Amino acid sequence: MLNIDLDELKDKLSPIIGDIDSIKPIGNHNLKRHLVYKLSCGNKNYVIKLYYKKNRWNREVASLKIFTNSNVLTPKIIDYGIFKNGLEWMICDFMEGQLLSRASKDIPSDNLKQIYKDMGRQLGVIHNHKEFNFYGSMDENGKSIQEFITYRDYFEDLINRELPALYSFEHENLALIQEAENKLKSMYSLLDEVEKPTLCHNDFGPRNIIVGKNNGKFYLKAIIDFEQSTLIDKDKELVQVYLPLIEDNGELAESFKLGYEEYEDIDLSKLSLKKDFYNLHRGLGICAWAKDVDYNYYLEGVRLLEETMNRFDI
Repeated sequence: MLNIDLDELKDKLSPIIGDIDSIKPIGNHNLKRHLVYKLSCGNKNYVIKLYYKKNRWNREVASLKIFTNSNVLTPKIIDYGIFKNGLEWMICDFMEGQLLSRASKDIPSDNLKQIYKDMGRQLGVIHNHKEFNFYGSMDENGKSIQEFITYRDYFEDLINRELPALYSFEHENLALIQEAENKLKSMYSLLDEVEKPTLCHNDFGPRNIIVGKNNGKFYLKAIIDFEQSTLIDKDKELVQVYLPLIEDNGELAESFKLGYEEYEDIDLSKLSLKKDFYNLHRGLGICAWAKDVDYNYYLEGVRLLEETMNRFDI
């Protein structure tokens, strides 16, 4: 149940951050994953996230702790915990600025290319900041929850947990969904080629990039929302972030690539092989939850499955 008594919340948080002057809802509460509020305390502002979806709080807390005192531009974590009623929460600094997804139309081309180069740098740092010996989710202390040693074991377990939700309601395109599932499973051998676990943001893009402005020029200020971060194949993230950028804007893609390759080369041929596999997984994942939450996004999942399956028929 996504609701909270704001007066009660103030009472709980005041011992941590001091007297709270105001609480303002921000974020996408309609997605029913969490509640996010901006807290104003005198001349200091914070963000509190209240997590209603399992396995999100621990991922975000762990990631922000891992990137403390690193070159990754993230909000500073102030405190976190679990209320007596079991509700998980985290407080971090409020980052003044605009989401890149909203500001990009007002940013000159050369300025935007610099921001995308910095985005590539940031993702390169994220992917190479620390080595791990397991795949899957972390607890809030950065320790393995699932203890998967191979990526294939992790991914097959993920599919087995996702599919029941996919078939828990009716689809107008059921045959397409079943065909996509079968095709995905026939391509599992690609997973055996993954060499090492990489901490990925898993939702990296303009809607989670905050930009600031200084002397008339925009700059990358922070990366937010690490709640989906997990240890997976880095190529999955590059398929989702870099390949669409090539199709949408070649100049921005080249800028992103220049930034990322300061840390690690991008193997375009490898990404091309994995593109259809990860797009099938993404489409199935969207269709598993979005129909009654965000129907337009559900249709985007269906479209992704259709486009991908059509490529196999060419």
